[in-house]
Amino acid sequence: MANERTIRRVTAAVTLTALFAAGTASVAGAHRDVAKWWQYDKNTWSHSWRAHPKLVREYRSWRAHHAYASATQRDDELASIRRQHWAMHFPPAISSQYGQATWYDGGGRYGTCGKPLSGMYAASRTLPCGALVSVRTGGRYVLVRILDRGPYGSTSRIIDLSPGAFSWLAPLGAGVIWVHAVRLQP
Repeated sequence: MANERTIRRVTAAVTLTALFAAGTASVAGAHRDVAKWWQYDKNTWSHSWRAHPKLVREYRSWRAHHAYASATQRDDELASIRRQHWAMHFPPAISSQYGQATWYDGGGRYGTCGKPLSGMYAASRTLPCGALVSVRTGGRYVLVRILDRGPYGSTSRIIDLSPGAFSWLAPLGAGVIWVHAVRLQP
């Protein structure tokens, strides 16, 4: 009796580990090191690949031509279809940087890129104006647009964030935090 419970617990632990590994697996070009990277497109919260007629037709065609496929082959094909669905909804990463981030208040002024500094914006010395950037620290992330140039001073600082964007990652009192900034393809 106790042996059966132990076997069930081990089986459950192995299953959960496999599900976790499958859930954090990534699509080529997606955010391999971002927990819950699929959250970038909220459409995926409400529908799966079965909402795309093209993907449904592709899977049905595959099933028609592979009537005697094993369960493993069907699972592999389903995984391929899911990767196609994810690739349709998630922006691929173009480049990334590790370094420090701080915050500054543009207060509605115009940034160097010619746009008013309001909302979720950032300043970078190297990223182009208008670039969409995912800034992450720990398990938190925020999406910002590059609208200004900076930060100046320390070379370890790679990005200055708006107060609203910084507060998603850490309290404003933290001042400077270490982040991973990933430029996304819009």
